[in-house]
Amino acid sequence: MSAWSIGGRPMLRTASPEALAARDPLGMASFPLVPFSNRIADARFDWAGQSHAITRNFAPEPHAIHGIGWTSHWSVREADDQRVVLTLDHRGDARWPFAFAAEQIVELTPDTLTVTLTACNLEAFDVPLACGHHPYFPAACARLRFAAERRWPPDARMLPGDPVEIADREVDFAVAERALDCAFSGWDGAATIAWPDTALRIDSDVDHAVVYTPAGAPHFCFEPVAHLPNRLSVIVAPGASHRATMRLIAQPANVGA
Repeated sequence: MSAWSIGGRPMLRTASPEALAARDPLGMASFPLVPFSNRIADARFDWAGQSHAITRNFAPEPHAIHGIGWTSHWSVREADDQRVVLTLDHRGDARWPFAFAAEQIVELTPDTLTVTLTACNLEAFDVPLACGHHPYFPAACARLRFAAERRWPPDARMLPGDPVEIADREVDFAVAERALDCAFSGWDGAATIAWPDTALRIDSDVDHAVVYTPAGAPHFCFEPVAHLPNRLSVIVAPGASHRATMRLIAQPANVGA
């Protein structure tokens, strides 16, 4: 996704011409996370008694990151001014060993953007398979609020360290004042971003989130995801699916005050 604005006001980061020309997902407004989110340590994991090495795709880190959907070619199944359906058929390769079929549905109303990402297990056995979203939001004068049970500060290798209980479950801070790259568990599926001129509600059906607020950057991320980094904890049976919906709802500025 390259942009989303309401009345000329960007609600997501707008991709630059350079990012569009390069087809660089790290320069877009949002990209899909499937079949896992964040990092898998050293691009290796064990499953059903077998060790799997997958492609390292985020040099110079030794890890695999964000799954394969963000760098894959998706086919357009249908498209009009209000709704787009994209599909991805993955048969298993060095990037990810298990076959799955994924679908993105992007829907617009005058004040809402909804992205529904679904992945179906095409194997004849249980596999780890999860969906999530990686949106970028304008950082200038932004305030982020949400509720969660625990935060998981990263260690020196950018993998989750020991969890920290959030006493009152409330996370509330000005984005410019705190540099984070941290996972949260026990998220209640709702968050608010407030700017001086508008606000945005984020609703999702997953219960984890990753917050990335790089110091001095013009953007930040609040990522609805289904599991912690380096934890392939969402298991899907043959023929079954996992789904993650992200709904962004523009609201008056005083909603986030």
